[in-house]
Amino acid sequence: MYLILALRIFEEDKIAYVFDSSSRMSGTMAAQIKTQLNGVLGTTKPIFQDYLSQQKFSSVGESIFQNEFNLEALVVFKPSATGSYEKSAILEKVPDQTAGVLAQLQSQMPSYFAEVEASRRVVKVPFSDDRVFILEKVSDETNTRNTVFLVIVKMSEASEMFRAAMSQKLYLISTDGTILFGPDGTPGQKLQGTVSPQFLAHANKQIAQGAETDQGADGKELLVSYSRAGFGDLIVVTTVEKEKALGAVQILIRKSLIFFGLLISVTVILSLFASSGLTQALTQLFDATKKVAEGDFNIRVDVKSNDEVGSLADNFNIMAAEVSRLLDQTAEKARMESELQTAKTVQETLFPETQAKIGPLAIAGYYEPASECGGDWWHYCQIGNKIFLWIGDATGHGAPAALITSAAKSASTIIERLNITPAKALELLNRSIYDVSKGRIMMTFFLASFDLETGELAYCNASHEAPFLMKKGEGALKKKDLIPLNEVNNPRLGQARDSVYEQTTIQVETGDLVFFYTDGIPDIQDPAKAAWGEREFIKALIAANKDFPGVNESVERFAHSFQAHRQGAPLIDDVTFFVVKNEGLS
Repeated sequence: MYLILALRIFEEDKIAYVFDSSSRMSGTMAAQIKTQLNGVLGTTKPIFQDYLSQQKFSSVGESIFQNEFNLEALVVFKPSATGSYEKSAILEKVPDQTAGVLAQLQSQMPSYFAEVEASRRVVKVPFSDDRVFILEKVSDETNTRNTVFLVIVKMSEASEMFRAAMSQKLYLISTDGTILFGPDGTPGQKLQGTVSPQFLAHANKQIAQGAETDQGADGKELLVSYSRAGFGDLIVVTTVEKEKALGAVQILIRKSLIFFGLLISVTVILSLFASSGLTQALTQLFDATKKVAEGDFNIRVDVKSNDEVGSLADNFNIMAAEVSRLLDQTAEKARMESELQTAKTVQETLFPETQAKIGPLAIAGYYEPASECGGDWWHYCQIGNKIFLWIGDATGHGAPAALITSAAKSASTIIERLNITPAKALELLNRSIYDVSKGRIMMTFFLASFDLETGELAYCNASHEAPFLMKKGEGALKKKDLIPLNEVNNPRLGQARDSVYEQTTIQVETGDLVFFYTDGIPDIQDPAKAAWGEREFIKALIAANKDFPGVNESVERFAHSFQAHRQGAPLIDDVTFFVVKNEGLS
């Protein structure tokens, strides 16, 4: 009874952890798909309105289209006198490429238009690649004539995440069960080949999220969860084979059977030679075993005896403690594995290469999270004749903070195509963060742009730690040469949706260094929990850059300084910094 009860509890607990993990995974991916597609439609709405007002694509609409990296083509269809829709205008990145796509879709377009008339928006992935087709019905000002816009979107990063091999299999499906994105070889197929029709019926009941055990098409039991993306009829499904998820249970069964076999054998042998003095001790053992079977693993037997019964009692106490420890350890390991997998999926694509050379600027960075999920993010990119430098810190840790950094990364991908100032970029990024977190999670941020022609550094600060500009003089670097970039300070991202941000500029000469960082660096503690502090932080910064070294040497020196103080102690906050040096044009 104890064995059955313990295994049942362990199996239910393990399944609960798997469902929790897969639900978080499907929910995260559904949110990311929704954010990306809504971002693309948000970009295309001005193009729609511009076309409807002028009945053609203007230069403004074409500029917006060209600057949106994920847009492949935009086709306009208008109703004809016969009631069918006919192509009226087209924007495309590659000339004449869309004609072949429309030819392949010719037989399917009438059904697509019928769906659009009924639901205003239809999302399709008719080919086994990374393209998503969005059909959006838009009415004119009189609301009498409808125009259908076909938006062809490239979703390479999202498609790759669904293809990535892992213990949990991810699928993006439509309500009819067609796999849009998934592991290699599955797109275009029906999910009915993997799960049962009953599961798809449950998933199509307009419930936002769910999880259940399902009988797969191959007869294997599956642990399946799903999340509706909230965009069109898209659903994210996660499947895990129950046999693989419960592999640890089979090991526990074998060990428990061996242990209980030995225990019963010893008990039978001892009972043959037991005397009246042993009866009381065996009764205690019997009562203790019943309590363990009821789930009380803290029970201990008090038998003061130097014979075999005493040894049996000692072994029983060790067994109860060991089983309790193993259950706790296994549950914790399952939780950690789930969280590590989620963190890896969310954050592995967020950060750039740690070393780069863009024009006259050399860049090197360092990042170390305090837990499985970090809230820090840094980035660099070139937009026109300007180099943009990004660094931010979301409040808190764990999956919520990681989702905010993922949202910031997704928004920055769109902002990079707009060629705007740091202040305007932070206003757009603030709206994205606020729409995602609704003010519950905020993010400090510092964004700067270096002008390749003038050498000016324009920057905007959203309550982030001010970076230090280190001016190169005749001698070694001194404290007076550290110039904090704190001339402007604005509200945190996500604090209010209508926040307005200001920026200023400063000159960066050849040989100058700029040090960007988050607040986790001064808070680094040693094993005695003594913080590094601002004073030691400044001293280490000056020492690491006293002779204005290359950025790689600067990063290595500074990291060595705080690691010497840390001495292997756990971090209490994420540690992120990067160094930029104006090396001039060679």
